[in-house]
Amino acid sequence: MNTLTSIMKTKVSLLIVTALLTLLVCTQCSKQDFEIPEVIDNTEHLLPTGKKALKVLAIGNSFVDDPMAYFDVIVRASGIDRSNLCVYSAVVGGTSLEYWANSYKNGYEVTITRQSGLVTMPVTKATLSELLAQDWDVVTVQQLSNFAQDESSLSPFLPFLIGQIREMCPNKNVVIAWQQVWSYWEGSLERSVANWQNINDVAKTTYDYGIDMIIPTGTAIQNARGTTLNTAHGLLRDGKHLGFGVGRYVAACTWFEAIIAPVYGVSVVGNTAIHAITDSENAITTYETAPVTDLNRTLCQECAAAAVTNPDKLL
Repeated sequence: MNTLTSIMKTKVSLLIVTALLTLLVCTQCSKQDFEIPEVIDNTEHLLPTGKKALKVLAIGNSFVDDPMAYFDVIVRASGIDRSNLCVYSAVVGGTSLEYWANSYKNGYEVTITRQSGLVTMPVTKATLSELLAQDWDVVTVQQLSNFAQDESSLSPFLPFLIGQIREMCPNKNVVIAWQQVWSYWEGSLERSVANWQNINDVAKTTYDYGIDMIIPTGTAIQNARGTTLNTAHGLLRDGKHLGFGVGRYVAACTWFEAIIAPVYGVSVVGNTAIHAITDSENAITTYETAPVTDLNRTLCQECAAAAVTNPDKLL
């Protein structure tokens, strides 16, 4: 009887495990499940420069958190009218384009968080399709940094997401932007430059899928690495994520210069925002930090502005 009971328990356990695995597989979609638009929308969608109002949704992972960390400080110091601005982010750590395509397809609930500006969007927790069905001016997407040098990782997920954004957003002039992420630091400036070049080459192919503009965060970070701003670990805090202080600040400046400056007519160069390293930041990094001061903020801003002006060329 004991042996029979043991066998029965084993069979039940196997059935449970099989059911769970089946459920997991069923919630993921294969590449064939994502319909790619037959015709890519090649219309030139431009930032609403005459509108002086902006609603931005950034979709991605922790590589969105880094530029957003000091973004609002820069916005506040710019003097622009924040009553007509909002920047929201939808962040799930470690996620790729494939995750977000699956999220849309399966109706996962997503939460968006306001990062800057005073405008409040009416829906902040819903399916991705419901969140996209709001009056956004800009929606940004990005690839997981592990795949940033792999062009084959873009399709079918990127064209699928672009198609859904175009279909769901009531603003048919919505600008879909791509964040070009930064390269990892692998011990030398030369290696990081080579990786940046690969990342940039892949980023440029996103235009072929219907991306309207690129936010050249990676180029800006690489610019800074070639100056006195660089640190022993390439402005990173763990080999991948941006370091507290200069690293995150340069990224925030890049987003400002790429998206905010053209609409409001205020460049990030000359912005008075700085950043002193906080105790909490010092407590969670084993790498060096680099505060943003009145002495180095302009160089940080110039690295970002140069990247936006010429994303294919380093300083």
